[in-house]
Amino acid sequence: FFFFFRKPMALRCGLLRATRLAPARVCLSSDTPDKRSEAFANGSKPQSFIEKALLMGANALLGAFTTRGGFDKCVQNLVVERIDSGKVRASLKVDDSVSNFYGTLHGGAIATLADVVGTMALLSEDARRPGVSVEINVSYIASAKKGSTVYVDGRVLKMGKTLGFTEIDITDESGKLLATARHTKAFPQKQGSS
Repeated sequence: FFFFFRKPMALRCGLLRATRLAPARVCLSSDTPDKRSEAFANGSKPQSFIEKALLMGANALLGAFTTRGGFDKCVQNLVVERIDSGKVRASLKVDDSVSNFYGTLHGGAIATLADVVGTMALLSEDARRPGVSVEINVSYIASAKKGSTVYVDGRVLKMGKTLGFTEIDITDESGKLLATARHTKAFPQKQGSS
């Protein structure tokens, strides 16, 4: 999952380095990560799916997708149908908000689905570790037309101390494979921990 910071927030949160693979402390809504649960619970802003899982556990993600209105808003019509340990199944009706010029599911929406559902699969293993994306690979196999429903199945391949690996398949109503993805996330360590 990608986190975007405004410069003052990034400075308060203590980003370590500006290099692509450098670990970073993630501070979502307060000056210290230890206070983030308090900030999520205050009710002043809608919760993201990551905040929801942190506060209530992964099973709270069942049903309608929750977004704070950031980039993942493009998949706001996602419905999480099932969550098991390391596995998630969701569905999405292809409408104008996720369609391309040709009237089919946009490739960027497919990559976003892989990001979101891969993250949910990791959260089903440990709701405190959503991670940050370091690599995503999508193979587009077939298209899904506007008006159809796609099913997104994500599973954890491996979840270690510093990295998590997921695989995501997107199929149509008949089970035909439309796209497959691999998603790798890093779990940044707090400063001073080993």
